[in-house]
Amino acid sequence: MGMNTDFSATIRCVDGKKREFHFARINSVAIYFHVSVVDDNRKLITGTLAMNEAGQWKLRERELPDWFLKAEPELCDMVAVKEGR
Repeated sequence: MGMNTDFSATIRCVDGKKREFHFARINSVAIYFHVSVVDDNRKLITGTLAMNEAGQWKLRERELPDWFLKAEPELCDMVAVKEGR
C-alpha cells in the first residue's frame, strides 16, 4: 500500500461557481497530476499539472475552459501543499 495520492478540493472559479477538482498523482519519470472536474454540462474535463524547469507547477494544456485555466494558481497551490514544497 502506497500513500494515498488522490485527493479532491473545491475551488470557487472565476465564473463564481464552486467546483470540485479531483487530483490523481501519476508517478512516471516525472511526477505529475491529472486534474479532473465536471463542467456545467456534466462533461468531464481533464488537465495535467506538471513541474516546469523553474520548479513551479503548471497546467500543460492551454485549450481548457477559461475558468479551469484561471484556477491554475489554486490548483498548483493544492499540489504544492500535498507535495510538501
